[in-house]
Amino acid sequence: MLETMASTTSSPMFFHPARFIALLVLVTPWLYVCPWVQKDARGIRSSEPMWGGLAIGSGALSLLIWLLAPMYLVGLLVYIVLVGSVLTGYVIHRNTKVPPEARILTADHFRSLTARREARGIQLTQKLKVYDSSGRSAPTPGPDSDTEERETYNAVQDLLYDLLWRRTSEAELSQSGQTAQLKLIIDGVAHQEQFADAAQAENIIQYLKSIGGMDLRERRRPQKGRISVDLANSPIDMDLTSAGTTKGQQIKFRVVQELIRTRLGELGMDDRTLERIRELNKSGNGILIAAGRRRTGVTSTLYSLLRDQDAFIHQLVSLEAEPEVDLENVTQQQYTDPKELPRMLASALRRDPDVVMLDKVPDSDTASQVVEAAGEKTFIIAMTASDTLKALAKWVQVVSDPAAAVKNLRCITAQMLVRKLCPKCKEAYRPDPKLLAKANLSAAQVDYFYRPPAQLTDDKGRPIVCPTCQNVGYFGRTGVFELMHVTDDLRELIASGASLSEIKAACRKNKMLYLQEQALRKVIQGETSVQEVMRVSQKKK
Repeated sequence: MLETMASTTSSPMFFHPARFIALLVLVTPWLYVCPWVQKDARGIRSSEPMWGGLAIGSGALSLLIWLLAPMYLVGLLVYIVLVGSVLTGYVIHRNTKVPPEARILTADHFRSLTARREARGIQLTQKLKVYDSSGRSAPTPGPDSDTEERETYNAVQDLLYDLLWRRTSEAELSQSGQTAQLKLIIDGVAHQEQFADAAQAENIIQYLKSIGGMDLRERRRPQKGRISVDLANSPIDMDLTSAGTTKGQQIKFRVVQELIRTRLGELGMDDRTLERIRELNKSGNGILIAAGRRRTGVTSTLYSLLRDQDAFIHQLVSLEAEPEVDLENVTQQQYTDPKELPRMLASALRRDPDVVMLDKVPDSDTASQVVEAAGEKTFIIAMTASDTLKALAKWVQVVSDPAAAVKNLRCITAQMLVRKLCPKCKEAYRPDPKLLAKANLSAAQVDYFYRPPAQLTDDKGRPIVCPTCQNVGYFGRTGVFELMHVTDDLRELIASGASLSEIKAACRKNKMLYLQEQALRKVIQGETSVQEVMRVSQKKK
């Protein structure tokens, strides 16, 4: 008896540190797995009592055998085989009841675990806050996200930050074979850049579609969405448009705040023009026409004229094919077909508004309603024309009666957009006397013109990047405006069918400056360059 007790108490099972640690190492996972098996079995709608009992019973029985076995290694082997068999059986059983992506201890599962470990080494960078189409904060990859999710998130952050940092108004990311292209519109000028590979572009597009409220499964038909980004507590809305091509998907960005202005003082009018148009805008009933070619800021002029009206005294209404921004205290009505405009205008006039804005007058029916009501209401009308004289001719044509067309016509503006020179890096130079002579200027009138620098360098001659314009040479855009004030004398001339030269002479008598002359003033003031005016003017032709 004493020998037996001595043999038992001197067993290496209890006193050998390595074997005792091995016991703890193998028993601890079993204690962790048993509750998981019960919970998981309940989740896959399997028999929780059966699988939970098997997991607990197999472990307890094998542990007892291990402790009582005369040979340590035999007990260890029994424990591993018995517990391992039950757990392996459960894994095989549960993998048949769940979708492939939820299966465990498979090759794909181990690959995903490896990817997650690698992903944890990729730091998430938040350069700005992004909000989805519902105004909620866009989701950030969680701790279990894989490498692709994290890289896509960072790439989207980099792209959106770059668009805002470079003052991009519009952009397009498109796939082209194995590569992708990024086209940026900065101050109205296109810049083409090589982007990352097509796979990353695809991931970025899908992510933006998901937060922009678009259907991820639709890869061909055009879709529209919207997101907002917040950089330095300055929320900015972006319109998104996705579409499919033969080379893959593409997505277009449109920064609303970069395109639309709603204050007259921010459009670029000189003081005299600004004062005069404000007087005309508030001088009573009549018609104001804002003209310009496409993408020259006519919508901003329309909105600014409308906003310059007193919304607390007057009832303001707009009829637009596609409202660009929400205007406070303005009833904005949208039409889908220009043929609907006469009916919608008639309906709006029955509610007796004070000021009506129209983004176009497509036909004589609409024009006749405007002419008839202009004696009692103010109309602000958009028109596509390169100057005020062409806009006048189009207005007379659509009305078809010169006298009726100008009876309540107050003024016509025409405009173009030019880039402003970067105030940080623009350089002065003496202009060519021949160029001054063509512009009817003398060298005594102008000391210097300004232009973008050829190349910025530091004290050691090394190229540097201008922190303001990023070496574009220009920073922002401004409008150039031509204002035709329709006086009584001019009205009589037009109504009588006067020639173009007579109308021009009357405009000159009223001290009207043409677009080119207004643009030259901005060159003399150092606001823009001769090269920029020539670029915009040649584009017009």
